[in-house]
Amino acid sequence: MRRSVAEVLRAFEDGRDRAEFYRGWRAGVSAGLTHPQILATVGESKGTTAAIRSHLLAGTTKGLGIAALVKQRPALFEPFESAMLTLGDEGGQLDSVLLALADFFMRQYRMMTYVKKQLAYPMFTSFFAIFIAPLPLVFMGQARAYVAAVSLGVLGWVFLGGSVLAGRAQTYQRRPPFVRARLARALAMTIEAGLPLGRAAVLSADASGLPELSARVRSLNERELTSQPLSRTFAGVSVMTPEFMAALEVAERTGDYSNTLRRLAALYEDGFK
Repeated sequence: MRRSVAEVLRAFEDGRDRAEFYRGWRAGVSAGLTHPQILATVGESKGTTAAIRSHLLAGTTKGLGIAALVKQRPALFEPFESAMLTLGDEGGQLDSVLLALADFFMRQYRMMTYVKKQLAYPMFTSFFAIFIAPLPLVFMGQARAYVAAVSLGVLGWVFLGGSVLAGRAQTYQRRPPFVRARLARALAMTIEAGLPLGRAAVLSADASGLPELSARVRSLNERELTSQPLSRTFAGVSVMTPEFMAALEVAERTGDYSNTLRRLAALYEDGFK
């Protein structure tokens, strides 16, 4: 899919927009306001977050529930986000779910801010290479050819460079420490919200952003997912390290998934390999 640089840079900001959206929504819920009242006044946003806000506002104004609206437009939401909103709506835990989602997306935004910093130098050098590479044309007296080459290069950089940028960003996102941090955070959040271990494992694997991990979990049948411990569900995946597996085993023995996994996620986010 072809994406411009501007589109990709806007997408990088979506985590912040989503975090602010959920934080504002949660504040309204805590104040006892109705969903249409909240969604009509919560801060303006862009991109996917704006589409989510518009969809939920239109639906709740018609009297539809959050769970039903999420089911109507699943492509708007990330898989674990859909499950969490459905759980919050049907289980009466929307206040805590919205807070958890706000925290999750703010951490995602901070990670993408780091990714942008890592990509700043390659973006800078590639842009100026467009002007430097065809310079021999000027020395050969072909100024028009130089202008044409530069013009095409700039257009390509602006309108097609986003695909390259998105690919590089995805590579950074899939670095093992980031994958493990997202997995640990998502597991803590979904288990804390009351999802069964099997469902928590599937959604958290999707949230990790690593296809290998998601495929591994989804290859297991329902009986395996619900009956075996998480340490066995995630065993054998290359990104899983001894300390991660040990933390899972500790959480299974103590029943304290939330604190154990959140601490582990914080270590990875702070640079622990």
